[in-house]
Amino acid sequence: MEVLNGVTIYWLISIGLLVGFILDLFLGKRGMKMVGNLFFGVVGTVVIGVSAILLQLYGALLFAAVGAVAFLFLVNVFSIHTDSRSGAKIINS
Repeated sequence: MEVLNGVTIYWLISIGLLVGFILDLFLGKRGMKMVGNLFFGVVGTVVIGVSAILLQLYGALLFAAVGAVAFLFLVNVFSIHTDSRSGAKIINS
């Protein structure tokens, strides 16, 4: 069982940075920029990891990594902007 101390917080932040970087490599230019992926990766792992530790779940760091991937996926999906001007014509009467 993990305990909530400085070392665990360090590992949660490190896992979040790694997950954010890897997801940024997979998505390329379609989602958020790298800084956003890194930030939300850290936020996701810390929130999910601390929650798993407080609930005394086994493998809190693994839960945090998987939860951060899901959280970053959702954040990136809802931040994709399409170019609405590509095929639309405005007709002035």
